[in-house]
Amino acid sequence: MLKKSLLFMAALMCAFTLSAKSVQITIEPASATLYQQKGKAVQPVSEGVYSITCSIVDLAFTAKADGYDSESFVVNMKSPKTMEIKLKPNRKHVTVTTDPKEAVIYVDGREAGQGQVEFDIHKGESKTIKLMAEEHDTYLKRINFYDQTSINMNYNVEMVRNTRTVNIRVDAPAKFYVDGVVVSEGQKEASIKLLKERPIRLNIVADGYLEYSNLIYFEDDVPTNMTSKLEVDEGYVASDPITENANKKFVITVRKGMSRDDAIQRMKYFISEKFETLEINDNISGWYRTAWTQKSFKGYVVRTRVEIKERPDNGDGKLQYNMMVQSQIAYKKDPTDQDFTDWKRILKDYSTILSDIKYQVE
Repeated sequence: MLKKSLLFMAALMCAFTLSAKSVQITIEPASATLYQQKGKAVQPVSEGVYSITCSIVDLAFTAKADGYDSESFVVNMKSPKTMEIKLKPNRKHVTVTTDPKEAVIYVDGREAGQGQVEFDIHKGESKTIKLMAEEHDTYLKRINFYDQTSINMNYNVEMVRNTRTVNIRVDAPAKFYVDGVVVSEGQKEASIKLLKERPIRLNIVADGYLEYSNLIYFEDDVPTNMTSKLEVDEGYVASDPITENANKKFVITVRKGMSRDDAIQRMKYFISEKFETLEINDNISGWYRTAWTQKSFKGYVVRTRVEIKERPDNGDGKLQYNMMVQSQIAYKKDPTDQDFTDWKRILKDYSTILSDIKYQVE
């Protein structure tokens, strides 16, 4: 009888062995925990790998991990020898990095940081990020949970510049104008901002040099630091630095004992040395005016003339004349009278005529 029992138990154990099966289960992420149906955790054989022995009875399991949807499954005799369970994330980690690093980052309208921020986004959720930085266009983007497959969503944003700063250096102290507004005065250099949305008009004005004027576009290949060599103003060099005598009326008092005719002849002599033609030559009224003489320089024309007119006798017995050296400039190649305006300087060829006449007659 005992022998029959032993044989039955051996047969039963053999039958169980033949009906048992080992299944290797790999779970991603490896940090997940595998639970049996009653909630007891299963110990892995290695990180993320489990070995399950099953028989004719179905075994129910649930894999869980923080940030992922849980997944339940059954292991039985029909299961393959190896199973892979990939949990689907329900939360992703977002990293936003900006260039430039000074950019301020807003998430759903709230300031979150500068240069780089990190936050989580959940399944079915979306967030709006806004980046703001000086001299750059504002960047706006709506981030959705499904935009990237990885659980770590990275956004490296290179912001678009809308302004560039250029440092300009010139030969002499100058005034720098941007769109007609002075941005620097009395210095040899200035920082100029170029605008993406429109060009700027840059003017540089310095004594002794021609005015620099240029329309500069943001897209131009302008280096961050540049030196501009101003062109020498030949008219400035050819004129007298003492500007008080231009376009002003001066009184010449003829010295006592000199006759009117002698005074007139002396004044006309010096005028004729400088000017070829008298436009007005009235000896009776004592009114003399030369024709304009013009001289062209690069970018403009200068014209000069002299007028002398006898003053009425005021009863003191003095013979007096009003004298004016008129100096005018026009920024045209072939100007008309309407193009000329008074110029505060006098060309050196005519700058001494007043002092010469006064020396001879006063």
